[in-house]
Amino acid sequence: MIERGTLLPVVVGVCMANGIFSPYLAVALQIVPVLMPEAFPKTAEWALFFSSIFVATATLLLSGVPAALFERIANPSERSAASTWIWLTGAMFLSLPALDTIEKLF
Repeated sequence: MIERGTLLPVVVGVCMANGIFSPYLAVALQIVPVLMPEAFPKTAEWALFFSSIFVATATLLLSGVPAALFERIANPSERSAASTWIWLTGAMFLSLPALDTIEKLF
């Protein structure tokens, strides 16, 4: 059985892949220039970089909600990796639209 500490980098990797290949980058690209720090130049490269981070972080946070609700309701032991599996499932579910983009590239 895969441990909890091993699954967390997998969850983050799925979220990062969604941040890079998500079709929702077009939506984030319109929002992010307003949220970008003033220390960075307002170029297309930086806006794309921050929108990718924005989508990846949103995926990480939104996919963690069902896992947090499961931990709150079921109260599993600390050794249980069930909530991390739920988190990974949520991240993969939110990353399904990015699979189409990945499929077109390769």
